[in-house]
Amino acid sequence: MSKTIKRHLIEKLLKVCETSEASIIEKYARSSFGDLFQQLTEDNALINFKTLKSVCVPDGDDEFVAEIERRDGKNGYFSPADGWVAVPDEDLTVYKLNFDWLLKIIMGTLDIADRHKPKVLFEEYIWALGQHRIETRNTHIIVARGLRSGSVFQDLKTHLDKHHQAKNPALVITLDPLVPEHLSLPNQNKLVKLADAIKWDKDKFEINTSLLAGSMRGNRNQEGFSSGFRSLFINGNQYTFTKKQAEAVEYLFNAGGLSRHQDEILAEINSSQKKLLQVFRVSGKTNKAWGEIIKHDGKGNYWLEI
Repeated sequence: MSKTIKRHLIEKLLKVCETSEASIIEKYARSSFGDLFQQLTEDNALINFKTLKSVCVPDGDDEFVAEIERRDGKNGYFSPADGWVAVPDEDLTVYKLNFDWLLKIIMGTLDIADRHKPKVLFEEYIWALGQHRIETRNTHIIVARGLRSGSVFQDLKTHLDKHHQAKNPALVITLDPLVPEHLSLPNQNKLVKLADAIKWDKDKFEINTSLLAGSMRGNRNQEGFSSGFRSLFINGNQYTFTKKQAEAVEYLFNAGGLSRHQDEILAEINSSQKKLLQVFRVSGKTNKAWGEIIKHDGKGNYWLEI
């Protein structure tokens, strides 16, 4: 693959990274990555991980688990209703994200020389990239994923407590697109989501180092929205948004203070939700921007008040 990595490709790979094993079935990988799938496998960005031994088969309103058998050189299972059912290899082959490849890409965007190798702190979950300069500051950089798991987050906190006190803080870049708001790191260590740090106005995958540097100074450098409207820092308050929320916020921002009806907003961002509030609720929690900067008249009309 060329050295230029497309932003949308990283976005899709981060979705693979969300799964517990950072894996994806070949059929879905081909659908998601299209013509790039073959190149990803050749570059070892996606590596052959395992072959499924069973599949879930719909059975009316229910489903059953069918064990895969090999007959006449083909995979399949026996169904009481349909008899022998062949299963294509791409429905059974599972590919896994190669973290060595992804970390190398991230390090490249941060101008970290190839001679530096990531140190595995906790297998497949936490890596130390070492101390490197981000703009004008030497910064200890850690990459992590799976922080919604209590055990992984506790492992990270234990490492930070031991190795990164207030005088020696680290910047933790998480691959998780969604991180619970209640998570906080000890001492002066800072947590930034890679999704928030990506330059969304660029076609090529680039990281906003100004945002990273600003987080280590305890602020976002300046008030206003980040690229892609994934975050807002204003009047001492910080707001973060999912990708779909950011699209809605951007649409309202471009309205120039005028109100827009929620049906218009939902159609613009291609949301299947019936109400705008549902877009701003994740895991039962409403984004704190709702009511603070996102205002409404109770009749379905919304605007930004900043």
